[in-house]
Amino acid sequence: MGMRSLFVTLSFITLALSQQAMAFECWTNRDGVQECGNSVPPEYAQQETRTVNERGITTGTKARAKTKEELAEEKRAKEEQARLMKLEDARKKQQAAYDRMLIMIYTTEDEIIAFRDRKLNVIDGIVELANVTIDSLQGKLADNQKRAANLERSGEELPDSLLTEIGNLKRQIAEKKAYIITQHREANELRKQFDNDLKRYREITADRK
Repeated sequence: MGMRSLFVTLSFITLALSQQAMAFECWTNRDGVQECGNSVPPEYAQQETRTVNERGITTGTKARAKTKEELAEEKRAKEEQARLMKLEDARKKQQAAYDRMLIMIYTTEDEIIAFRDRKLNVIDGIVELANVTIDSLQGKLADNQKRAANLERSGEELPDSLLTEIGNLKRQIAEKKAYIITQHREANELRKQFDNDLKRYREITADRK
């Protein structure tokens, strides 16, 4: 190596060492004032600090240490994310199992529709029978109420058995009406379920075409 090359190399090394030596750390003190020095005081070591060269250019940044609260929140967020991912994985597995069941049970859309209609027809029959029973109970109630009214007009005391019968008939009518409401609700849920099954069945079979 010639003397000139050696001199240039030594100059670069000297310059690099000089620049490295002139690098310093900056932090913010308790009063909110930025301070700089060769090293960060221990009481500010957990804060965000910047490494600055002799020209005032930031060459590196060290993030501040996270607080206990932030670390706890970060842990909670990770656990929540893991929980949601687990739930989503379970949902996908459940959906896959349900898809397999649909394909195994039904071979066409018409089968789904026919099965739905059969179940709805059963509910319609139950509701119709309940309405017939209500009509019968209301007829008996009207007869007993008429008898009670006649006794009251004649000034006679109403028998306990008659009052009990009227109360029982009213209770039975109320129960039958409530039962019909539950059957209508069940029919609506059934329609929704079969609508979803039919939609999903179409999606599955379309993907296989």
